Amino acid sequence: MPELPPLDELLACPVDGTPLIRAGEEWVSAAGRRYPTIHGIPVLFHPDSGNTMDPMAKSRAIASGAIDDPYCIDSLGITEAQKQRVEAGFRELNRQVDPVVEQIIAATCGNLYRGLVGNLPRYPIPHFRLKSGAGRLLVDLGCNWGRWCVAAAREGFLPIGIDPQIGAVLAARRVAQQLGVKAHFICADARHLPLRRGLVDVVFSYSVIQHLSREDVAQVVETSQRVMKSGACLLVQMPNVMGPRCLYQWARRGFNDGTSFNVRYWSLGQLRKAFGKIGHIDFEIDCFFGIGLQPSDADIMPAKWRLLLQASEWLRRLEGRVPGLARLADSVYVNVRKKA
Repeated sequence: MPELPPLDELLACPVDGTPLIRAGEEWVSAAGRRYPTIHGIPVLFHPDSGNTMDPMAKSRAIASGAIDDPYCIDSLGITEAQKQRVEAGFRELNRQVDPVVEQIIAATCGNLYRGLVGNLPRYPIPHFRLKSGAGRLLVDLGCNWGRWCVAAAREGFLPIGIDPQIGAVLAARRVAQQLGVKAHFICADARHLPLRRGLVDVVFSYSVIQHLSREDVAQVVETSQRVMKSGACLLVQMPNVMGPRCLYQWARRGFNDGTSFNVRYWSLGQLRKAFGKIGHIDFEIDCFFGIGLQPSDADIMPAKWRLLLQASEWLRRLEGRVPGLARLADSVYVNVRKKA
């Protein structure tokens, strides 16, 4: 079985892309830039980049020592009451579900999971769209607590999870260890990937890039192209503005692009222009009636949501038989093959 390469063979400076060398509890670039670790997790932010979300600013503050937060839960973007429940959960023995995951499940998986906050019976690990990973290296942009890293590993991929929230990255490592999954996790920014050039076989992201401004998405495309091998695949889930639910939500917002961490709605033409710089694009249907519906989670959903999942899956299976159906899906995968 292929083994996950050590971080010493993978990491690069987010500023200039040169290899990082481990020096005790730090990582050092050829130019002398020094990056810290938190509980063994490398924290590799570009020093001059802005923050895409407040939890990213909290991660920087924790890494610099400006915030004393042994559990790193200030970086999770949760309420004070939720923080107390997380701390109480860490004191419990033999928990089946990590207390951080239990509190952030709706934020990471969507509104259908609100009723499971604080009451999650199992980890909702989705089915991974790509099969037969066969030891290929995959980077998950915005991995949060690692559900897609676990899903990819179960298909044979070697995952590297990247997220700007150090508390979520630590949760991802705990979950992976609990489930017997080998993966690397890094606290970093998808706009400045701290990985070496031409390294990655698959760049994956789900329900993350949609929250970035269009200028930030252009940076994600550029840095993803840099770390991808020739012929590598990029698979990114994005909201389709012509999907009925997405169009309704966009109209409610006054047809503006939103600010901060709002969802940005994209047409297929806009997605083709943005990601086409990497290579040839195909679109695949993810789901209808919302963003992030996972049929693998039907057993933990209320009956009304199970019906919605079934309807979405029934429509998705018509892909290829109904011309142009992807144009009406609320959520699509952008599948790009890098030019040789």
